Amino acid sequence: MLTSRLQRPLSVFAGFWEQQEDSVRKRAMSRRNFVRAASLATAGLALGACSETIVETVEVVKEVQKVVTQVVQETVIVEGEAKEVTKVVEKVATSTPVPAIVTAQGRVLPLDAAPLERQVTYGTCAESRHLDVARDIYSATAALNWGAEPPLRRNELQELVAAGCEAWTVGPDAKYVDFTVRQGAKWSDGTPLTADDWVFTFQHMSDPDLDTPFAYFFFDIKGMSAHKNGQIPAEEVGVEKIDDRTFRVHAERGGIPHIPALLAYQASTPAPKHLAEKDPAHWADDVQGFVSSGPYSLVKWEHNRTMEWELNPYYNGPHKAGCVKVVNYINLGDSWNAWLDKEIDIIGLGQAELQMIRSDAKLNPLLQFFPNFQTCFFNMKATEPPLDNLQLRQAIAHAIDRETLAYQVQQGTVSIGHAMLPPGYPAWNEDELKPLQVFDVEQARQLLSAAGYPDGKDADGKQLTLDMYPNGRQPQLEFIQQQLENNLGLAFNVYPQENTVWRKMRSEKQMQMFYGCCEYDYIDPANLLGTYWRSVDERGSGSYPWTNAEFDALLDKASTISDPEERIETYKAAERILVGEVGAVFLTHGLIFQAAWPYITGIRPDVTGNPNFRGLDISRFQMYIRDDVDQYRKDKP
Repeated sequence: MLTSRLQRPLSVFAGFWEQQEDSVRKRAMSRRNFVRAASLATAGLALGACSETIVETVEVVKEVQKVVTQVVQETVIVEGEAKEVTKVVEKVATSTPVPAIVTAQGRVLPLDAAPLERQVTYGTCAESRHLDVARDIYSATAALNWGAEPPLRRNELQELVAAGCEAWTVGPDAKYVDFTVRQGAKWSDGTPLTADDWVFTFQHMSDPDLDTPFAYFFFDIKGMSAHKNGQIPAEEVGVEKIDDRTFRVHAERGGIPHIPALLAYQASTPAPKHLAEKDPAHWADDVQGFVSSGPYSLVKWEHNRTMEWELNPYYNGPHKAGCVKVVNYINLGDSWNAWLDKEIDIIGLGQAELQMIRSDAKLNPLLQFFPNFQTCFFNMKATEPPLDNLQLRQAIAHAIDRETLAYQVQQGTVSIGHAMLPPGYPAWNEDELKPLQVFDVEQARQLLSAAGYPDGKDADGKQLTLDMYPNGRQPQLEFIQQQLENNLGLAFNVYPQENTVWRKMRSEKQMQMFYGCCEYDYIDPANLLGTYWRSVDERGSGSYPWTNAEFDALLDKASTISDPEERIETYKAAERILVGEVGAVFLTHGLIFQAAWPYITGIRPDVTGNPNFRGLDISRFQMYIRDDVDQYRKDKP
């Protein structure tokens, strides 16, 4: 159901501001957000409203009766057509009041909610190898969100909010961060969840005897790298217990102001010391062994068929779920027809499905889309001739028509980009950075001449020929090749590679030119700038052959700054170097498209004022099933 690496987050992004309440708009909308969203809207992308907006709540007292009325706007299917209607939801409270619909976790559902037995959501997931999220999210994806809760989460406005921990404090110079575990937190077996679990978790994540492939995400924490490499014992990992509910995370070097953002990442979830310490590799292999720290508990797992989750009765956190049961079909082959048949509620759309739904008048109003924190780019080996020539790289950056790439080659499935950080991401500054790589053929040709290659030839009249390495067939790279041949007179050798070989060549920096993408892991510039573009060391991936000492120094400086505004400005300065020095030619930012049936509701608006369904965040718990569900799911119990 969910699209992109690790079934990435989902939401809604469009420009219908006038439909939102003034209170939401004033709180959430800045001029920059408006301009950004409007620019996407004018790109020809459209959103069909398939959610509710509460317009008014009225209370009328008549003798001993109290009439509570909600007026809501919604999309319904009438005689096969999607139409906007206004619906009045009214319930009467008398001396024997109608009981509220309350979940087992104490959440009171709205007046238009279906009965509890109908509060079931259906989706898809991959088959898991185990359910130990802290150890390996790729092997335990089915447990993400449902049965594992990180210390913090992101709300619909992408702000950090409490989750497994109720408070956090950044220490002096960001050398450590303290986290306070939620009062009364328990595992789904009733065992208290304490600071001891978190101290154990970081030792477990970096256990040299376990397959923990993403331990490097946490190498900014003291001792994590050394423990993973077998150089120090587990007790020397820099996470310490202050008291039963407080644990302190120490920096490996400098500071770690990004650690709260990292600990809102979906892999940053606790492992139960009382179980995992006894059997680190196998405690989470089955339903009987697994315990949950999140809003749901696993009750059924039929391998390669289904997983079923029900409310965790011990969960007392702030993100109590509306749906009381989750049914996930494992490795569902034809999710498109399953969605059409109402077997699943929400579907992520590939390009083929997107074109089908766009062309169907009945389904098009159910289409939703939103920005994904992903950037795609044309990478060049800037560490060796001839691409170590800055003016040559700048010429290439100005010679590619991103608008045609985004809206014709990729059929409006992405938005235009000119920088690494995508819209809405902390430190996003593309308005300022756009001129550094804007499409301008005349400027590109002038830079090419200044680089010593007028019309694509060197001083001796020899044709400049470069090497491209597609990862299979890539229409984007084919378009880039055409642009550089037509606009600059460059020539290319093309060497297609099988995916495994291509990825190995990329990691070893063997390719002179290729097209690639980076997607966020956690929402902080330390991730999209530091993880991918820092010069090669234990803190960076080293995937991209570009180095700049000033850029690295700014990343180091940012890691010691606890003041949020100063830190963001430092990252902006670093990205200015990355874009201006053409560490890569930044081309597009990701969009995710999905379709949802109208009975899925309750999701709160994001900064654009539109409902925001991101698959791996709190929107899964905000949502509930509307009381008209039986008009759609007639064949489900």
